[in-house]
Amino acid sequence: MNPLPSRQVHLDFHTSELMPAVGSRFSARQFQKALKLGRLNSITVFAKCHHSWSYYPTKAGRRHPNLKIDLMGEQIKAAHAIGVRAPIYYTVGWSANDVEDHPEWVTKKRDGSIVTINYDVNAKPTDTKPTTSWKYLDPTGDYKRLMLEQTREICEKYPVDGFFYDICHGPASLSPERLGVMREMGLDPDKPADVKEFSVRVWVEFLSEARAIIRERHPEATVYYNGIASTSADPRLHAQQTHFELEDLPTTWGGYDVFPPRAKFFSNFDKPMLAMSGKFHTMWGEFGGFKHPDAIRYEAAAMIGWGASCSFGDQAHPSGEMDLETYRCIGEAYRYVERIEEYGLPSQPFSNLGVYPSYAAPGSLEPGPTTQGHDQGVANMLMERQIDFQIVDPQTDLSRFETIILTGAPCLDAAAARKLGEYVAAGGSLLVLGESALDAERNKLLLDVGGRYLGAANFNLDYLVVGRELADGLVSSPFLNYTSAIRVKPTSGKVLAEIREPYFNRTYAHYCSHQNTPNQLKKAGHAGALQKGRVILLPHALGKMYYEHGARIHRDLFVNALRRLHRKPIFSARMPSAGRANLVHQPQHRRYVAHLLYAPPLQRGRCLVIEDLVPLRNVPIELRLPEKIKRIRLPLSGRRLKTSARRGVLQVEAPEVNMHEVVVFEY
Repeated sequence: MNPLPSRQVHLDFHTSELMPAVGSRFSARQFQKALKLGRLNSITVFAKCHHSWSYYPTKAGRRHPNLKIDLMGEQIKAAHAIGVRAPIYYTVGWSANDVEDHPEWVTKKRDGSIVTINYDVNAKPTDTKPTTSWKYLDPTGDYKRLMLEQTREICEKYPVDGFFYDICHGPASLSPERLGVMREMGLDPDKPADVKEFSVRVWVEFLSEARAIIRERHPEATVYYNGIASTSADPRLHAQQTHFELEDLPTTWGGYDVFPPRAKFFSNFDKPMLAMSGKFHTMWGEFGGFKHPDAIRYEAAAMIGWGASCSFGDQAHPSGEMDLETYRCIGEAYRYVERIEEYGLPSQPFSNLGVYPSYAAPGSLEPGPTTQGHDQGVANMLMERQIDFQIVDPQTDLSRFETIILTGAPCLDAAAARKLGEYVAAGGSLLVLGESALDAERNKLLLDVGGRYLGAANFNLDYLVVGRELADGLVSSPFLNYTSAIRVKPTSGKVLAEIREPYFNRTYAHYCSHQNTPNQLKKAGHAGALQKGRVILLPHALGKMYYEHGARIHRDLFVNALRRLHRKPIFSARMPSAGRANLVHQPQHRRYVAHLLYAPPLQRGRCLVIEDLVPLRNVPIELRLPEKIKRIRLPLSGRRLKTSARRGVLQVEAPEVNMHEVVVFEY
C-alpha cells in the first residue's frame, strides 16, 4: 500500500462564464509561494469544472471563454518545479452548460422527469439559486465519449500525477433508450434490485474505461472517483479506486464524529486514505470564508490520528491569484502535521471490539437516515467514552474480537447469522441492539438471544426499569425511551431490565399533558434487556435514539451492558466526553501509537466551531497488548513515561493533552 502525499489542498475552481479575465493574475512565483507557505506536498488543480469549462487549451472539451492562459498547465509546471504533486480535477455528474446544451445527456426517471439535487426546474432566471444545486448527467453515450476523449487528451498533453473525478454517483438514466439497454442485460426495470444493479454496471463501465486510459500513459497515477466512497457502495465501485478521499466537512456536514467511523470502515481496504475538510467556515464555494488555524490543526491531527492523509479545500479567485492568508492558516496546521504524520501514516486500527453496522446486510441500499442513525449513534456513544473499536462486516475474521456490537437495524442474512453464532460458540460475545437480530422482513430472530420474538412495539414509546446488573449510574425509576423496544418474551434468557408501556399513544382523542403519556404501573410482557450467556439483547434502537436525542441515560445504559461483555479492551483512556482516543498499530516500526484529542466543538449558528483548546492533565491510559512493551515515549516532547502493570494491564498517564498528544508504545 503506497502512501499518499500527506499535506494536500483541493483547489476548487468552478468559474462561471460571467467572470472576466480568468487566470489573468496567475503568477508561477506567487503560486509557489502559496504552496510553500501552506507546507503542501500536493495540490489538486482543475481541468474541467461544474460550469463545464476547461482551464487548458482543449480540443475535446470547451475552454473557458475568458481564460487568458493555460492555467492548469502552468499550475502543474509550477507545482512540479518545487516538488509538489498536482492531481487533476474533472467533473462528471454535474456539468451545468453541458446539460443545458445537451438535454439528451441528462439523467431521467422512468416517468420522463429529470434527476436533480436542490434544483427547481420551474425556477425563474431571477430566482435565487440554492447551493449544491444541479441536474445529473448520465455517464453514457456521447457524454461518456466526451469525458473519455478529454481524459485521453489530458493524459497525452500533461504529466499526470492523478485524476480526481467528481460527482460519480446517482442513479442511471431510465429513459426509453436506456431501459432498452437494461432489458438487453436481462434486468427488469420493475425490480428495485435490478435498477440498482443497472446503475452499478453503468458506473463501473465508465470508471473502468477512464482508468484504463490513464493507466496506458501514466501507470503510477492515482485515480479517485468522488461520490462512491460510501460505506454501502457496491464492492465493484470500490475496486476502481486507487485510494479513498473521505470528504467530510465537519462544520456543516454532520459534525466532527462522522469522519472517524468512516475511516475505521475504509481502513479495512488495502488502500491508502486521504481525509478532506475545508479551510472555509461553512462548505464548498464559500469565497472569503476562513476557519481558524487552531480548528484546521485539530482536524488535521484527527485525520492523522485515524490513519488518513490530510486535504483541505480552498477555492481560487477567478483571476488565478492565490490568497496567501489561506495558505498561512493551512501552513500553521501543516507545520504540526509534519511533526506527527509518521505516527499515523501508514497505520492499522487495533481493537478487539467490533461494530457490525446496519449497512452490512448483503444487498443493502445506500444508508439513508434510518440506518445512518443506528450506526453513527453507536459510534458516538463509544467515542464519547473513549472506547476504541473497529468496523466489521460479513467477510471479517471475527476470531480476534472479544465483543461485537450489532447497531440496530436488520443487517443479517442466514449465512451472516450462522457465522455470528459460531463466533459466540467459540467464545465471542454479542451486544445486539434494536432489530439487528431480525431477518430482513422483520418476521423472526436469526440469533439466539434467549427469547421469543412477539413482534413490533404496541406503542410509539415506552419506559425502562433497569435491574441491578445494569444499574450503575442510572435512576431506579422508569425512564423514557423516545422509541419503543421490539417485543421479545424471555424464554431461556435472564431479564436485566423491565419494560413499562404507556397507557396509550398520544392522539387528539387520547392525550395527557404536553408531551408523552405516562407509564403504566404494571410490567409489560416483554423484556427491556435480556442476557443469554455471552449475548445481550437491548431491544431498543439505542444508537438511533442517541443519535436523534442525545440523552446520557441511554448512553450509560449502553455502556453498562457493553461492559458486562467487553471486559478486556485492548486500549482505553479516560477523558471528558469531547475527548477522542484511537490506537493504531505500525508493525513496520514495531510500535503502537495512541492518539488523544480534546477540543470540544461549539454550536454557533448552523456551524460547529473549534475554539477553546483547554489542556487536560494526567490522562489515564490502559492497554492489553500481545507484545512486551520496551519503551513508552512522547515523541513531540521527547519525554519517556514510566508505567505500571496490574494483572496484565499496562497503565500509564499522559501528563498533558493540549489539543492532541501522541503516545508511542514500542516493542
